[in-house]
This record gives sequence, C-alpha cells and structure tokens, in this order.
Amino acid sequence: MTRAAGSRRFLRRAAAAVGIASVSFAALAAYGWWVEPAIIVVPLRQVAYLSSGVDSLAIEADGHRWPYLATGPVDGPPIVFLHGFGTSKDAMMQLATEFGRRGWRAYAPDLPAFGEHAYHEGHVHDAAFYVHAVGAFMDAVGAPHATVVGTSMGGALACELSIEDPERVDALLMLSPAGVVPSVRNEFMRHVDAGENPLDIASEEDFLRVMNYVFVRPPKVPAPFLRWFVDAARARRPQTLEVVEAMKPFLVDGLVGRMGSVAAPTLVLYGALDAVTDPSMMKCFVAEIPSARTALVPDAGHVAFSDNFPGTVRAMCEFLEWTGQARGGHPAAAR
Repeated sequence: MTRAAGSRRFLRRAAAAVGIASVSFAALAAYGWWVEPAIIVVPLRQVAYLSSGVDSLAIEADGHRWPYLATGPVDGPPIVFLHGFGTSKDAMMQLATEFGRRGWRAYAPDLPAFGEHAYHEGHVHDAAFYVHAVGAFMDAVGAPHATVVGTSMGGALACELSIEDPERVDALLMLSPAGVVPSVRNEFMRHVDAGENPLDIASEEDFLRVMNYVFVRPPKVPAPFLRWFVDAARARRPQTLEVVEAMKPFLVDGLVGRMGSVAAPTLVLYGALDAVTDPSMMKCFVAEIPSARTALVPDAGHVAFSDNFPGTVRAMCEFLEWTGQARGGHPAAAR
C-alpha cells in the first residue's frame, strides 16, 4: 500500500468515526431534550458552577447529608444564603457568587426537603426544625455565626434564627420575607386564605404559573429544564405538601409579636412589584424592629435579585457598609 493510499484510508476511517460520534451525540442530545432531560441539565449545572467559580459540595450535619454551594476566599467572613420555598441552593448562586467576589466566604445550602437535600424522615418540618437544622449546618461548615441572608421563606427563617439563636446572626438581611400579616391582601394571599397552595407544582402549566407570580419578567426556560424542574417537583411533591402544612402557620403570621428581640443589624428588602409577599409587609417588620433599615427595589417582583440584580446588590451593600461589613468586617461596632 502506498503512503497516499494509507492516508486516504486513515482519513476515511477518521471521518466515519467522527460521523458516528456526531450521530451518537445528536441521538443523546435528542434523548435528553425529549425523554431524559437530566442528561442535559445536570452537566450544564456543573458548567455553571465552574464558570461562576462556585464549588458544589456536601457535608454531614446531625446525621444528614447537606448539599451546598461555597465560593469566595476560605478565610473570608462567612455569609449564609437561605433559599425560598420550592427552590434550592441554585437560586442563590448568583448572589453567593457576587459576595464571594467581594471577599466573603459564601455558603448556600439546600434546605431539608428541597433541591438535592432529602426529606428528614420522622421530623416535622416546621420553623423550629429548620432553625435547628440551619444551625447544625453552620456549625458543620465552620461558620457558627455569620451574616445571614434569606429570601421569602428563607427570609422568615433567617429572622426566626435571629430570634431563637441570636448569637448566630451577625447581620440579618431579609429579601421579600414572609411571616407577617400585611394590610394589603394581594391575589396570591387571597388564594392562600382560601386554603389553596399557589406554589404547588404538579404540571408544566403549574410551573409557568408560579414563574409568573414570582418574576416581573419570567426567564425563558428551555424545554429540558422545564421538564426536569417539573419532574423533580412531582417526585418530591408528597413531602413538599407535608412541609407546606408544617410551615404554613409560621409563614402566615409566625413572626408577629416576636421580633422585638432581634438584636442584629437588619435590612428588610422587597421588590416594588412583589405579587407574593406584598411590599406593605415592610411596615409590619419595621413596627417591631424600629432600627431596621428598608429598601424597595424598583422594577422587581418577589425574586428581586433576579428582576433587578444591580438594584438589589446595591441596597444590600449599602446596608452592609452601614453595619461596617462592606468588605466583610465584623458588625460588633454597629450593634
């Protein structure tokens, strides 16, 4: 065989191999797109973590596995992000990344029964349970006290942590928190008053409805991600409904009359267009925590940091500067 003939044979085989690989990849992508979206979604999540400089980790606390995200210098002052109902650590990744870049050691866990964190069998998942669990997580990652940021349900739990275990909370930032009774009963609240669960997801239509509630401009969700989210919600729906029943009394009015003991510097932030936790709730928090600072983020809904990320971060940083923590300082002098 001549050298030229050998080269042609090699090229034909290489082309065939590339063709087979391309067809296989296309078939895998099609299968992931239409049948098993996790094939696409899970690797893309890992890419997002890597591109953001976020570590996806897990640690044991109180005998349970806690998946969490961590970013920022390991010797930076700790800041803990608590997600809202029905979401996960991934919802807090953008904020965690931003504060990690500002010198904080940021932690964003999956709370029990959400994301990749299993339901804790044999436990009633009420506010007292979550506060104890968050404390155990903080101890496990070596942050027994920290600046604590929570959104929606996570905001109410952050406040409860400040009430029940005040030494853990250096500063308290509540983003669209629940737990109080506002003077305005919006459409979402009227559904809750009627005994409904507007955040229940059993279908793709439910998911899109929830997106319209929580975002002013709902992000477009590619089909594989939509199916993956809905499949995950369906799989854990029985446990989620148990959490709803256990947490509902607390999320409706569980903080009322109890916030006078909050000693940590406090920020209460709402999106001006929040259709879930109405911005009128802000007055309820200020009535009980007179020293609290407030921020109303324009052009933002329930997930203010998604609708208006720069405005939300600006308000958070201005508050932390006021406490002496703009670059991760300790707030002791501000107390």
